[in-house]
Amino acid sequence: MRRKNEIKNAVAFILWQDELARKDDCYLIMRVIQEIEPELAGETFANVMTNAKYKGISFESITRARRKYMSQHPELKDKETEKARREEEETYREEYSGGYTC
Repeated sequence: MRRKNEIKNAVAFILWQDELARKDDCYLIMRVIQEIEPELAGETFANVMTNAKYKGISFESITRARRKYMSQHPELKDKETEKARREEEETYREEYSGGYTC
Protein backbone atom coordinates (compact mmCIF):
# COMPACT_ATOMS: atom_id res chain seq x y z
CA MET A 1 0.00 0.00 0.00
CA ARG A 2 1.21 3.46 -0.85
CA ARG A 3 2.35 5.70 1.98
CA LYS A 4 0.01 8.56 2.83
CA ASN A 5 2.92 10.99 2.78
CA GLU A 6 3.72 10.19 -0.85
CA ILE A 7 0.23 11.20 -1.96
CA LYS A 8 0.12 14.16 0.46
CA ASN A 9 3.48 15.47 -0.79
CA ALA A 10 2.50 15.05 -4.45
CA VAL A 11 -0.79 16.89 -3.84
CA ALA A 12 1.00 19.74 -2.03
CA PHE A 13 3.59 20.09 -4.79
CA ILE A 14 0.98 20.10 -7.55
CA LEU A 15 -1.34 22.54 -5.76
CA TRP A 16 1.56 24.88 -5.06
CA GLN A 17 2.58 25.06 -8.72
CA ASP A 18 -0.64 24.52 -10.70
CA GLU A 19 -3.63 26.86 -10.36
CA LEU A 20 -5.95 24.62 -12.38
CA ALA A 21 -5.34 21.75 -9.93
CA ARG A 22 -6.68 24.00 -7.15
CA LYS A 23 -9.94 24.41 -9.04
CA ASP A 24 -10.55 20.95 -10.53
CA ASP A 25 -10.37 17.71 -8.52
CA CYS A 26 -10.38 15.50 -11.63
CA TYR A 27 -7.41 17.38 -13.03
CA LEU A 28 -5.64 17.13 -9.66
CA ILE A 29 -6.21 13.37 -9.54
CA MET A 30 -4.82 13.02 -13.06
CA ARG A 31 -1.73 15.06 -12.13
CA VAL A 32 -1.11 13.04 -8.97
CA ILE A 33 -1.28 9.81 -10.97
CA GLN A 34 1.15 11.29 -13.50
CA GLU A 35 3.49 12.25 -10.68
CA ILE A 36 3.54 9.03 -8.64
CA GLU A 37 2.67 6.40 -11.29
CA PRO A 38 3.72 7.83 -14.68
CA GLU A 39 3.31 4.49 -16.48
CA LEU A 40 -0.33 4.33 -15.35
CA ALA A 41 -1.03 7.86 -16.61
CA GLY A 42 -0.73 6.76 -20.25
CA GLU A 43 -3.32 4.00 -19.89
CA THR A 44 -6.97 4.07 -20.84
CA PHE A 45 -9.50 5.39 -18.34
CA ALA A 46 -10.74 1.86 -17.63
CA ASN A 47 -7.21 0.65 -16.86
CA VAL A 48 -6.49 3.62 -14.62
CA MET A 49 -9.70 3.07 -12.67
CA THR A 50 -9.03 -0.65 -12.35
CA ASN A 51 -5.35 -0.39 -11.44
CA ALA A 52 -5.32 2.68 -9.19
CA LYS A 53 -6.65 0.64 -6.30
CA TYR A 54 -3.95 -1.99 -6.76
CA LYS A 55 -1.27 0.69 -6.95
CA GLY A 56 -2.42 2.12 -3.61
CA ILE A 57 -3.91 5.29 -5.07
CA SER A 58 -7.11 6.45 -3.42
CA PHE A 59 -8.95 9.30 -5.09
CA GLU A 60 -10.53 10.11 -1.73
CA SER A 61 -7.11 10.53 -0.13
CA ILE A 62 -6.11 12.90 -2.93
CA THR A 63 -9.16 15.12 -2.44
CA ARG A 64 -8.76 14.92 1.35
CA ALA A 65 -5.15 16.06 1.01
CA ARG A 66 -6.31 18.93 -1.24
CA ARG A 67 -8.86 20.09 1.33
CA LYS A 68 -6.27 19.98 4.12
CA TYR A 69 -3.60 21.77 2.08
CA MET A 70 -6.01 24.47 0.94
CA SER A 71 -7.24 25.04 4.51
CA GLN A 72 -3.62 25.57 5.54
CA HIS A 73 -2.97 27.90 2.57
CA PRO A 74 -6.16 29.98 2.14
CA GLU A 75 -4.29 32.53 0.04
CA LEU A 76 -4.26 29.98 -2.82
CA LYS A 77 -8.04 29.50 -2.87
CA ASP A 78 -9.91 30.64 -5.95
CA LYS A 79 -12.89 32.67 -4.77
CA GLU A 80 -15.23 31.54 -7.57
CA THR A 81 -14.39 27.87 -7.08
CA GLU A 82 -14.93 28.12 -3.32
CA LYS A 83 -18.28 29.85 -3.84
CA ALA A 84 -19.40 27.10 -6.24
CA ARG A 85 -18.30 24.39 -3.78
CA ARG A 86 -20.20 26.02 -0.90
CA GLU A 87 -23.33 26.31 -3.05
CA GLU A 88 -23.05 22.68 -4.11
CA GLU A 89 -22.63 21.55 -0.49
CA GLU A 90 -25.66 23.59 0.55
CA THR A 91 -27.77 22.09 -2.26
CA TYR A 92 -26.64 18.61 -1.22
CA ARG A 93 -27.56 19.26 2.42
CA GLU A 94 -30.98 20.58 1.44
CA GLU A 95 -31.72 17.64 -0.87
CA TYR A 96 -30.65 14.96 1.56
CA SER A 97 -32.03 16.49 4.73
CA GLY A 98 -35.56 16.41 3.33
CA GLY A 99 -35.64 20.19 3.15
CA TYR A 100 -34.94 20.57 6.85
CA THR A 101 -32.04 22.73 7.87
CA CYS A 102 -30.39 22.87 11.25
